[in-house]
Amino acid sequence: MNADELRLHLKSIIESNLTPLINSDYVYWDLPYHINIGDTLIWQGTLDYLSELDYKMLDFGSYGTIAFPEIDKNIVILMHGGGNFGDIYTTSQDLRKDVVEKYKENKIIILPQTIHFYDKEKEKEDLIYFSKHKNLFLCVRDKLSYEIAIRYLDKSKVLLLPDMAFCIKPERLISQKKAPTSSRSLLMRRIDVEAKKVDDNLYKLTDVHSDWPTFENIPYSMLTIMRLCNLSKKILKSKNGNKTFLSKIIDKIAITYMKDKLFKQGVDFIGEYEVIYTTRLHGCILALLLNKKVILLDNSYGKNAGFYNAWLSECSNIVEVKSVN
Repeated sequence: MNADELRLHLKSIIESNLTPLINSDYVYWDLPYHINIGDTLIWQGTLDYLSELDYKMLDFGSYGTIAFPEIDKNIVILMHGGGNFGDIYTTSQDLRKDVVEKYKENKIIILPQTIHFYDKEKEKEDLIYFSKHKNLFLCVRDKLSYEIAIRYLDKSKVLLLPDMAFCIKPERLISQKKAPTSSRSLLMRRIDVEAKKVDDNLYKLTDVHSDWPTFENIPYSMLTIMRLCNLSKKILKSKNGNKTFLSKIIDKIAITYMKDKLFKQGVDFIGEYEVIYTTRLHGCILALLLNKKVILLDNSYGKNAGFYNAWLSECSNIVEVKSVN
């Protein structure tokens, strides 16, 4: 299966299983107003997927701009997917708990996630907490996450689905795609909390070594937005479900400027190379969407290997390796 066939196959799995659950207008929360381009790819893929549905998005926002408004119980709550269901990224996990606590009668769908807890007691505590909501659906991206989830949640409420980035419309990539200037190779290695030591031989085999450009050099505009989100969150606590002028401005900047800028930056970055060695899952996914050759390395806790085994092993563009001797 080549990369384009893979994209169509995974997109169809999402459409077949997720679409029947979104049966009314919805809100889309926990958006990634930060520097991780991988989360921006998920965001864009989710928006492209939702644009094909018959229902309307009534509200959107990040942890710092959600006002927790009063909404009709028929409104579906969509929570952004990714790799932050666990005890590494507590901001998103705490937000999900707050949503579950406030919206007891609404259908809540947590879009495809990887589950990882270093503290197994915390894992049990959190999943039992989510299991108490009678209309919560948890989508997961790999088989280990699925097995963890069904220990605590009703099996019918747990969905094994691919990453939402596979729903990015191809024309977005074609319009921004640029041909590699040479046959150069990229070693894309994480430099954040999920970093894993990379085999020294890979540095010799590759021409350029870098994480997402936004991690190597954080844009001042992004720092400003993240700081404003923290300020907005503090202000919103006293506003009784009403968005402030600041939170509305942050949302507007994020959806009309920040998202598109980060998306283009990611496409341009990966587009320069023919071969991508990567410890970032979305470096791999974007490279596949751009029809590159990919060598996937694992992150610190097995997320990439789990996703590869669930969805990518039949793709002719990718070879999963742990080291190069």
